[in-house]
Amino acid sequence: MRTGVAATVGLLLVALIVFFGACEGGQELPVPVIISTTTSTTATTATTTSTISTTTIDPTVLGTLPPITGLGPPTLDRSSTVSTVGIDRVTFGMTAEAAQWAAGTRFTPASPRGECFLATPDDAPTGLTFWIVNNTVERVDVDTPAITTRSGFGLGDTEERIFAKWPKRIRSEPMANGSGNLLVYVPEDVSDRQFRVIFQTDGKQVIRFWSGRLPWVGWLHDCTQVGQ
Repeated sequence: MRTGVAATVGLLLVALIVFFGACEGGQELPVPVIISTTTSTTATTATTTSTISTTTIDPTVLGTLPPITGLGPPTLDRSSTVSTVGIDRVTFGMTAEAAQWAAGTRFTPASPRGECFLATPDDAPTGLTFWIVNNTVERVDVDTPAITTRSGFGLGDTEERIFAKWPKRIRSEPMANGSGNLLVYVPEDVSDRQFRVIFQTDGKQVIRFWSGRLPWVGWLHDCTQVGQ
């Protein structure tokens, strides 16, 4: 019970830290929807075991995106960089079709297609995942050191270096499970206030990061949990 309460409080704090950044310089935006989870624990006189549920997705239920032909050369490679508004030519707000044209490659669903699903570009560095919400690209997750932000920050960079670069633009929040921190970059320009870049660290170094539009950039779980 204590673990569940701590996780819920921690996730609410993350929602607040992303939300208050959205209120700067203008009208408030919707509060990011962040799902909390709990882990059940069964105790005996000798041992304590944690019940962890796992989900295996049948590839046949993932589906495919509508066929698209005549794509140009791939544009996502190891020189690609992430900004608050997207990655290279793929920008948040594009339809899935337009994003594939911009990337020069097809996207393959990585979760069952629904209101929100994950998709990976076929011809691009492994470790890039797009969130597609109502057929619109809203976020990109980066789990590879091959891709960095336009300022050159990515996996392996230290919290100290990030704070030194943006001392007034970074808001820090500890992970509820104590595994590290979330460093939220809040853009200074009012026109970009609906976007964020979030670095997840192990307490010292970046282990993954993502960029996107509110409220989706504030989710700490994959978007397949929408509506659950």
